Amino acid sequence: MMLEVEIFDGSGNFTDWTEQVILALRQKGVLDYAESDMRMGMAEEPDKKKFSNTDSKAGGLAVAIILHCLSKSHCKRFIRSTAFEVWTELHKLYGVPNMEDLVSNLLELFSFRMDPDDKEGHASAVQYSNLLDKIDFMAFLSSTMANLMYLVSLNKHHDLVRLEFAKKKLNELEFNDIFNAVCALSDAHKKQRAYDKKISVKTDL
Repeated sequence: MMLEVEIFDGSGNFTDWTEQVILALRQKGVLDYAESDMRMGMAEEPDKKKFSNTDSKAGGLAVAIILHCLSKSHCKRFIRSTAFEVWTELHKLYGVPNMEDLVSNLLELFSFRMDPDDKEGHASAVQYSNLLDKIDFMAFLSSTMANLMYLVSLNKHHDLVRLEFAKKKLNELEFNDIFNAVCALSDAHKKQRAYDKKISVKTDL
């Protein structure tokens, strides 16, 4: 029989909830599968390269216990995840952050600017996206604010993107839409440079 644990939907006390789940995992002897990546440990031992049936069942039980204590909406995002992956992601979303790292990452985000001479934009967009993932920005500022900050960071070569999204309402701003627009403009710049180079070669001939 498993200990009764309240369902966590993101709005309750995460610390209290994790303590209850830890007790439930410990009761079944599978806490290690949530707190460490057991597969990584085994990969380091030549004679245990594969996850044994026993470990596979224990890992499955660990993830089942955690998901059983989550709301349905939360469970959907963790399909095919290990207990360690679910546990780690939940702590990223709702746990207490390392303040020093958070401040450092936020400073990097607030000062982010696309290189003035960057006509491509794709690498810059990926860099900004990765920075948002690292900060887990949804816990500290709205997606709308993060998207506005990205628009502000664009250089003069991407004014068309900024003008395009300036016509939209705030609640219509989506990072993926801005990202795709930047990439599309980058592709257009590449094609134009290739065409200009081709014309230049013909002219030289």
